Amino acid sequence: MLSEEEKRELKEMAASSTLREEFRALRNNSRDLEVCVNVDQLVQWLTAVSRICPNRVQPRPFVRYVNVKI
Repeated sequence: MLSEEEKRELKEMAASSTLREEFRALRNNSRDLEVCVNVDQLVQWLTAVSRICPNRVQPRPFVRYVNVKI
């Protein structure tokens, strides 16, 4: 069950034509995985993802693998 705040957020998101267009682009791009992607499409996708996930990426320590077998 959604809270009133969650319902309000969903309504606001649905009213945003920019957000709808970005989700449409993400959905279309996910269907076209086997198609070559040009730079403009990649930048458009990265822009949409950065708006959906605006938090900065936290740095992670480098993991040294001492014993790697292939």
